[in-house]
Formats: sequence, C-alpha cells, structure tokens
Amino acid sequence: MRSKKKLAVMAVITVIVLLVAVPAVYGVQPDNAGVLYSTYLDWLQGKPVGLAQVNSILPHNVEKAMLVVVDYTSGDPEVLYKGPFMSPMVKIERIPVGTKLKAVIRDGRVSQITVTKYKPVQLLVIVSAREYWGAKFIEFTPDKPLTRVNVRMPLYRDGVGESIKNLGKGFQVTINSIGTMYMDVKILRLHSVLGATEEIDIDHEASLALDSFSQSVSQFGGEPSPTGWECTGAVTTPFEYLAPVPTSNGEMKTVYGHVRYNVELTTVCGYLICRNIYILHPEGIEYFSKIQTGRDPGTIPWNLDKRIHWRSAGNEFKVYFDRSSNDGGVYLSTSVSVCFGEVATVCFSGTVDSYRKTSGSKPVIKVLINSWHGGRLYFAPYSSRGNYYEVYLQWG
Repeated sequence: MRSKKKLAVMAVITVIVLLVAVPAVYGVQPDNAGVLYSTYLDWLQGKPVGLAQVNSILPHNVEKAMLVVVDYTSGDPEVLYKGPFMSPMVKIERIPVGTKLKAVIRDGRVSQITVTKYKPVQLLVIVSAREYWGAKFIEFTPDKPLTRVNVRMPLYRDGVGESIKNLGKGFQVTINSIGTMYMDVKILRLHSVLGATEEIDIDHEASLALDSFSQSVSQFGGEPSPTGWECTGAVTTPFEYLAPVPTSNGEMKTVYGHVRYNVELTTVCGYLICRNIYILHPEGIEYFSKIQTGRDPGTIPWNLDKRIHWRSAGNEFKVYFDRSSNDGGVYLSTSVSVCFGEVATVCFSGTVDSYRKTSGSKPVIKVLINSWHGGRLYFAPYSSRGNYYEVYLQWG
C-alpha cells in the first residue's frame, strides 16, 4: 500500500515539474505549458517525442506581433504553435535513424562510443505583425530530449494593417498546397584528370541544402510577384535519383538537379491582421536534368587543403564531406525563371543557391584511377573554412 502511495506521489511530482518548474526555468508562459503535459503522456506511451523551445530574435520591435511555428519534418506541414509573440515550447518528433560513433574523453583518454542518430527536425517560423512580416526555415538534430533554438528572424514591410476581416476570430492559421513548381538548379560539380575518374556516390539518405522562399501578398487577393520572393533559409532536400554521372579524361561536369518545390498558401490571422504568405518549399531532387561539360584545369586552387592518395593504397577511394562549413555555406548559384498555374498563376524569377551544409547525409565522391601518372594523386575536398563540396584532382 505504501509503495502505491509513493508511486502516486512521484507521478504528481513529475506532472508538477513538467507543468510548473520546466516552464518557469525556460521562460515558457503558462498558456503554452499544456504542450509539456501532452509530451509527457506521449513519452509514457513510448512515442519518440521531445521538446523544442523556439526563441525568435527580431531586428527591431514591431507592434501586435503574432508567431507561428510549423513542423515540416514528416512531410505535410503541421502547425505546432500559433499565438502571441513569445518563446513557445513545442512538441517535436525524435525519430531514430541509426547509430554513429562519437569521440569522448574519459579519464584523460579519447575513446569512441556508439550514439543514436536522429532524423533532423525542420520547422518554419513566421512572424506577422502590423506593417511587418518575416519567415524562416530552421533545422536541427534533436540529440537531447529538450532543445533550445535561437532564430534570427528577417522582417519585411508590406503595410498590412488592421482589418475587420479577422474580427473576433482570434489566432488562425490555414495552410493550403496549391501546386508544384519545378526548378533546374546547379547542385554538384565533378572533376577529373587524365587517368582518373570521379563519380557521385549517393545513398538513399543523401541530401543537399537548397534555398526556400516566401512572399507576402495582400489579404484581398492577388498573385505573388515573380521578383518579390524573399529567401527563407536553406532546406535539406533529399536525392530521389542515384545515377553516378562518371567524369573522366580531363572533363569537368556541372550537374543540375530537377528540384520539386511545393507551393503553399499560408493565411495567418491575429490581432485583427490577416496576411497571405506564399511558401516555396524544396521537397526533393527528382533527377539530374542537365550536365554542362567543360575542361578541367587539372590543378588544385591555392585556397584548398591538399591531401595525398598513394599508389600503394589502391586504385579506388571515396571522399567524404564530414566537416561543417563556416564560409557562408553558398556552393553554387543558379538563375531561374519558371511559372506554373494549376490553381493560381505563380512565377519565380531569381537566384537559387545550393549550400555546403545539410542536416542529412551528404553525397560522397568516388575516385577511380585507371592509369597512374606518378606515385601519388593529390585531391582537395576542403578549404580552410570547411567543406568545399567538390574534389579537385592533380597528379604529383
């Protein structure tokens, strides 16, 4: 009997900690604390859940600001939070996707342990206020049950003020998919020298980060401007096509991907303010649409770190891009002009960037040596700032 009372007391204490202590420690307002209890119940049922506190940082103060957090992790967007501008705690999925080795220091010695890998979480954060709006995609890996994320939000002025359209309806968010737009975007570059071939080695988890876009349109209708799109952040985009694209005999190939963008109309209403925001969200690289072929310089640029593959090591090796990049991340830029008109006419005219970073697995470059021209082959996958995302080759 006494043990049952202890268990009951422990359960009550746990709920109090979740609903009172955790919100107080992390600055979560009481009207957002219910998500903690919901997460606790899911956790008791063995569901792979976690928490994320989203702290949005604005460049300046705005009046009557509303915040929206949308989860894109599992495909269809799901609204996790809509309400006053604050730092909400939202429930996320912590989906295991395998294991990885991690270096740790124990008793002064470096050793490796096996840890769980989790599927990256992808959230869209929207700010809607009087006169201003902003949107930003963020990605992070939920290694811990509770993650704190700081988001530096952009703000754009569009002059949308108060309207009786949202009179008495409170905070409302609706998301409608209105079609699919396709863009041909530069995603990779392959090098070769006489006697050595490069090809892409892509597995089913490989991805690249590509630009997403957003645009605010009058609540009274109208179509988005082709040149009015704002970059909404880099989004991890999976490969759906696994062709190797071999490159040899001193050729250099620039590979374009046929990227599928979902076009969504998100209507955000609060504080008597309604705003229509179009979102261009990259969902997948369907296939390689074009390959530009040129002559390879056969030398390594001065700003890249050289490595050596010796003849004694064999005729094949793989290059992995396992470093992070702190050089701004932009890899290749593509000018794109495209339209579609399934429900409404939506056009895009601008620049789409690919990035030297991704929250998922990165493509690998395989090097095959057919004939040796000396005893060593130099290769360079990195700059001093991190990943370079292409591998120059040079005989030495």
